[in-house]
Amino acid sequence: MLVKEALAATMGLKRFIVLCCLYIAVPSALAHEKIAFYLEDEPIYTSSNQQAPGFLNEVVAALSNDLRLNPVVHYLPWIRAQYMVQKDPRGIIFPLGRTPSREDKYQWLCKVLDVPIMFIGVQGEVIPDSFEAARDIRGIGVIQGTPQEEKLNAMNIPYISLTGEELYKALERGDVSLIFTAQPEAVYGWSQIKNDSKLQFGEVLMTLPLWIAASRQFEMLTPEQWADALNNFKASGRYDQLYRQYFNP
Repeated sequence: MLVKEALAATMGLKRFIVLCCLYIAVPSALAHEKIAFYLEDEPIYTSSNQQAPGFLNEVVAALSNDLRLNPVVHYLPWIRAQYMVQKDPRGIIFPLGRTPSREDKYQWLCKVLDVPIMFIGVQGEVIPDSFEAARDIRGIGVIQGTPQEEKLNAMNIPYISLTGEELYKALERGDVSLIFTAQPEAVYGWSQIKNDSKLQFGEVLMTLPLWIAASRQFEMLTPEQWADALNNFKASGRYDQLYRQYFNP
C-alpha cells in the first residue's frame, strides 16, 4: 500500500512538473502580450471613431490579434507620437513613411502599402505636374510632420502645414488652393466632407511606402513574423475588402 501511494505521489509530481514547464515555455500561447500604439487621431488611417476606425487601424488590429498582442492605444499629435514611440520599448507607430531621415530612429516591422503622392485640387483648378511648376503657387496645404512636408521644404515650395483632419476642410473652404498628399487618402478624406465637387489629380511625384514601425528596443516578435501575419491577412481576402471599403479604387 505504501509503495502504491509513493508511486502515485511520484507520478502526480511528474505531471505537475510537466505542466509547469509547458506554461513557462509557451506563455505567449496562453495570453496576449501588451504593446502600445502611438497614433494620430485622423479619419483615414487611424481614427478614434469606433464606427470608422480607419484602414490601418483595422489592418493592424487584425494582425495584432493573430500575433496575440494586446495593444493600448494613445492618440497624440503626430510629431509627439513619433517622439513617444522612440522612447517606449513596447511602442508601435503607423502608418509611418520610411525615409532616410527616419531610418535609424525606428525598427521597421512591416510595409503595409505604397501610396502615390501628388498635387490635388478641386476640379477646375490648374494642377501643377512638377515641383518647379508649383514653386510660384501660394496656399498649398500639406500634413505636418510627414515626408510630403519634408519634400516641399526641400524643394523650396511655400506651403501651409495642417493636421490630417484639417487638410480637406481647408481645401473645401478655399483656405488652401491645392494639397500635396496621397491619392487614396485624398479620395477617402474628400468623401467624408460630402462635397459634390470632384477632385482633380496631378502627376505622381512621389511614391511613399507606409510601414508599421516600432521603438529600436522593441522585441515583441520579428519583422518576419509581422510580414507573415500580413501575408496571411492578404491571402484571406480581408485586406482587399478593407481597401475597397475605405478607398473605393
